[in-house]
Formats: sequence, structure tokens, C-alpha cells
Amino acid sequence: MKCLICDTHMHYYFSKQFDEYELGKVDYCKCPHCGFCASQSHFELSPNDWNQLNQAYHSKSHYAEDNPHNRNQRYFNQSLMLSLMTKQGLINRGDWLDWGCGVGAVSQLLNDYFDLKLSTYDKYFTPHINAIDETALLPRQFDLVVNTAVFEHVRDRDTLDEIESYVSDKGCFAIHTLVPENVPQDPNWMYLIPVHCAFHTNKSMALLMKDWGYQCSVYNQHSKMWVLFREPAAEVQPRVEQLNHALGWQYLHFKNGFMDYWQ
Repeated sequence: MKCLICDTHMHYYFSKQFDEYELGKVDYCKCPHCGFCASQSHFELSPNDWNQLNQAYHSKSHYAEDNPHNRNQRYFNQSLMLSLMTKQGLINRGDWLDWGCGVGAVSQLLNDYFDLKLSTYDKYFTPHINAIDETALLPRQFDLVVNTAVFEHVRDRDTLDEIESYVSDKGCFAIHTLVPENVPQDPNWMYLIPVHCAFHTNKSMALLMKDWGYQCSVYNQHSKMWVLFREPAAEVQPRVEQLNHALGWQYLHFKNGFMDYWQ
């Protein structure tokens, strides 16, 4: 199979056995150029089987009383970060979109506590707030496009390019996923859950940034979210430093290029 980031031929990396959702043995491949890893088994599922897997898993996990993935704390920290960055002039107020929003938790928090509107769209859930129809998704329309826990579910480059296509020419792209320097060759790695099929690295994300025309980025550890900017680093960095200075600590980690926080 070809890497959906750089089109390099990928090689077998390791396998993992899943005893739920009828997955069985799953084979993972790795790109020798950018380190991107993907599940060949997931990529080869039919669209119907893939949709059923996602619906079954997320319907169960989203409504679990113990909230096993600690989403609520992350959602609040993401809302707080977007609010602070907006007040600092790093993100423009305007049309915002959360693509793949689930039930719309981040949008609800932004509405209730920060007086900010984040439109919501999801293929598998009906958002509880600010939902828009697919026909309202227009290229280069949104000043901010957010996606949380989406990149690890995407099986093709066209979908990644589609999500990014909604960011306006002067907009920002906010991404929550796990991005290490290298994906561990370990079937017990905690990120290998039944619906995760794509695993990005610092290099693969840097290549995506370049392809999409983003120049610099920030990362916030508490929200586990990156924000990518089209503006030159010389214009963005002073505003990042102003916010960090006002807060009294390095709230946002900045880099010209992709902020490779996790080494």
C-alpha cells in the first residue's frame, strides 16, 4: 500500500489481535520516508463495514458513564485555548467549524462559557448544538476549522484534503490527535484501539503543513491540540509570546513549521 502522506510504498510493521467488533488480526504498515503508519486491514474494509465499526464503537464509548478516554477535561481545555487565542488575536472571530464534532461538546462549552460560536458537522452523530448540513460546507469558508480525534480515523488523503479545504485563505487549522516522533512497533501501544487506523508522526505532519501552505504552528499540552497558521512566523510568534507572558508560563509552544512537541 502507498503512504497517503507522501505516496511512498509502505512496509509491514507489526500485527495486533482484536477480540471485539469482529476485527481479528490487524496488520499495520509503516512508511520508510515519513514514518506514517496505517492499518492495512482497516484500509481494506468496505465502506459499509468501516461505517458499522465506527458507529458501533463510538455509540458505546461516547455514552459510557465513566467517559473512559477522559474527553470532558480535554474538551474544556480545547475550548479555553481557542478562547484565549481569539482574545490574543491569533484566531479571527468569524465562521468557525468543528468537522467530525461528535455530539458537539467543544461547541457547547464555547457557547456556554466563552460566548463563541462553533458550527458543528459529523457523519456519524447528530450534534446537539450549532449543527450545519453538509451542503453548507463550502471551500475556504471558515476562519477556523477544528477537528478533535479525527486524523487517526481517516483512511484516505482526499478526506484530509477535504477537511483542510474549508479553512479560509487567512484562517487557522486546529488539530487534536497523537503525534509522536516515531510510532512504536508495539501491539500493546495504548493508541491502537479498534477504530484507529492512521498514525501520524512529526515528519508526516510537517509534510502535510507544507502541502497545505501553513508556515508555523503552536501546541498546547493541556488541550493536546495544534493550531496551524498560514501567516509567517514573524507575524505569529510575537502574539504567542504576548499571551505566554500575560499568563506567566509557556502556555503555547511555538515553532516555525510543525511544532514537534512529542519526541
